Amino acid sequence: MVKLVNESLEKFNIVYRNIDLVTNKEDFFVHSHDYYEIYFYHKGDCKYIINEDMIDLQSHDIIIMNGSSLHGPAPEINTCYERSVIEFSADWIRPILDKLNVPELLTPFDKLSNYLLRKVDKQVHENILQLVNRLQLKQIQQIDLKKSEVQKRLLDAEITTLLIELLFIIYDLSKGKLNNIMLSNNKKTLHVNHVISWIDQHFQEEVTLDDVANSLHISKYYMARIFKDVTGFTVMQYLMQRRLVRAKYLLEMQSTKSILEIALDSGFESSSHFSRKFREFYRISPSAYRNEMRERSIPHVVH
Repeated sequence: MVKLVNESLEKFNIVYRNIDLVTNKEDFFVHSHDYYEIYFYHKGDCKYIINEDMIDLQSHDIIIMNGSSLHGPAPEINTCYERSVIEFSADWIRPILDKLNVPELLTPFDKLSNYLLRKVDKQVHENILQLVNRLQLKQIQQIDLKKSEVQKRLLDAEITTLLIELLFIIYDLSKGKLNNIMLSNNKKTLHVNHVISWIDQHFQEEVTLDDVANSLHISKYYMARIFKDVTGFTVMQYLMQRRLVRAKYLLEMQSTKSILEIALDSGFESSSHFSRKFREFYRISPSAYRNEMRERSIPHVVH
């Protein structure tokens, strides 16, 4: 069962759930929302669904999520199920973290999206559970309508402080994965720079993806994927832009060259192919562009 949770969370919420015997799977559903979530699995026999992935949960597992992916538990019938969930709004907590100069604490939610923390050190896990229990107690106290405005404000501050303390622990537990991503991104950027450098040297030739990949000794599919990830456009789109930039320069600086010569010198197979691509990219034909540049270069007599 899928449920899209559209309502926004203003600040913070913590929910504890303990079922001695699961009798109906319809009580559980996958859902999504626009706030961050930390899922603490305590015990039971349960799988957790995130998009098309399914995790066999183990006691003490922690999952950090940005909320936008479809996610939810799928416990087995006739088993127990116990978990705690902390939900909090990024719009609420981010300005607070910015003022404290620790915006990195949200990096695990932003960069890792949906990340399983497993086999957490026993003492660290106990510290986490203590924080979760204290947060739950403070939320219960917050509901007491008899409290004064000052007491409510102090409770708000306590909840915020406890959550930030928890985020510090989550960030520390996620640093290894975050560092791996940074190293991977650095490696990707290095490969992409090699691709760009190779194209800059060979764009006047006939070039295919296989040519680039084989010359750099990397997988064609890996190269295509990381190039798009890093630059935002494909290898062949970059190749075309590089050729067009060269052609534009020649149109401006080599007035004696024909359109065909410029096309071939820039890596195009024909003048018609060049003219079509030039018009698509610059919204003007090569001949019209050349004439426009000539007119601009002619000095005008001021009367």
